Amino acid sequence: MSNSSHTTAALKIENLKIHAGSKLLLELDHFTCFKGSIHAVIGESGSGKSLLLKSLMGLLKSNLSVSGKAILPESSWCRDLLDVKSTSWNAFRGKYLGMVFQEPMSALNPQMTCGEQLQESWDIHCSPNNKGSKSEIYNKLDAIGLGSIADRVYRSYPHELSGGQRQRVMIAMATLHNPEFILADEPTTALDYFSRKQVIRDFTHLAKSLGSTVIWVSHELDLVNEFAEYITVLRKGKFVQYGSTQQVLNQKPEPYVKELLDAVPQTKHEKRPLSQVKISIQELNKIYGQKGNSIHALQDFSVELSAGQTLAVIGTSGSGKSTLAKLLVGLERPESGKITINGKDIPQKTPTGVQMVFQDPYSSLNRRHTSMESILEILKLTGQGDNELHRRELAERLLYDVGFDESLIHKKPDQMSGGQRQRLCIAKALSTRPEILILDEAVAALDPLIQKQILDLLVDLQKQKGLIYIFITHNLDVAKYMADVWCYLENGKTMPVPSLLD
Repeated sequence: MSNSSHTTAALKIENLKIHAGSKLLLELDHFTCFKGSIHAVIGESGSGKSLLLKSLMGLLKSNLSVSGKAILPESSWCRDLLDVKSTSWNAFRGKYLGMVFQEPMSALNPQMTCGEQLQESWDIHCSPNNKGSKSEIYNKLDAIGLGSIADRVYRSYPHELSGGQRQRVMIAMATLHNPEFILADEPTTALDYFSRKQVIRDFTHLAKSLGSTVIWVSHELDLVNEFAEYITVLRKGKFVQYGSTQQVLNQKPEPYVKELLDAVPQTKHEKRPLSQVKISIQELNKIYGQKGNSIHALQDFSVELSAGQTLAVIGTSGSGKSTLAKLLVGLERPESGKITINGKDIPQKTPTGVQMVFQDPYSSLNRRHTSMESILEILKLTGQGDNELHRRELAERLLYDVGFDESLIHKKPDQMSGGQRQRLCIAKALSTRPEILILDEAVAALDPLIQKQILDLLVDLQKQKGLIYIFITHNLDVAKYMADVWCYLENGKTMPVPSLLD
């Protein structure tokens, strides 16, 4: 996106400080966002990006304190966002400030249809049952690329839509009242490669048409480079750099920004050929629903892998990637087809000898358990270790294998960074001694530096243990770095690999 000329400041932050007790989490002396601009905020995990957005939306946790000013020079509805009384936020959020959250499945209400939730958002700021409300909702769905299926989206519950469709519903909701500001927190990390660019393109186009100012937190530097106009860089709660996208990413990148750019995975090695087959999947089929209203989610899927190989599974949302994963770990049963490991049929229910590492470690971990307790629970359930002391030794070894030190062994998930939580999820998966790991977008939510650390860890573990990886990812750079074998799915079918993957 080419830079436009922006001269009017929409937001001026001065001396922003966010504390947790005596610990300073974010310090931002100055931050200017121009009216109608697309302003990206980048930096590694823990840099304060999401804290910045939450402070502007009044969503900081009660145990955090905030000081400073967030002035809106041109606004008639609020002078200082950091001085809004808690009772006034409902009048501001949605109408003047729209928010697009990272994970729409968590942000949307699973018990309401998408139409009901959009209608509720409309009714909060307009008279209920306004005759024009449904047409406005449909207009927004059309503007964000859902016009051709607007009726189905309106009637559907969130779980009945793909990830890209859910995120577009979130964007429609955030823009429903043509807000002056739209805050977007990693809006495309959960989307496949083919959806994320189109979603951001539609989102930024819609924001421009509304004249809205966008503050966009992202670690996807390729998208930022293409669609953002200005960038602010944060690191460990401190300001690093500000400027146009061209200046920050191309002309005059700071050493830290260059480090982020250099962390993008590069092609790793020559492909490892198939040798002795360890896992064989033959003509696997899965159908959801009843006759006349069924979906063939996976059709005649076949692949063979040997120890130490990695299969990259690429495809759009709804292509069958997650269905394949569920069949391998025993969460679903196929209509037909065969899966064997070392020549033996896998069990029809868990455990199957295949383990999964999920995209969002925070959701897949028990927040009440320390790292040690999480591993001990699995070791005990699977009958490993002669006694409690032996199990503790095994648990420590697993945690050290994924890069933990003594200080992390007794911490809980909310005391860890995103990268540390993902390492714990990998240790949990390894604790069952699997031969095959499914990594379902396991690095999608991580910033480039942490992502590189996790990928290097996975490569090392694969070399040590001869693990087979089935890497479900939308990041082509990650897939090229990890994969020996490619698979491209579309509507449940295995298709020729697109040229851009070669």
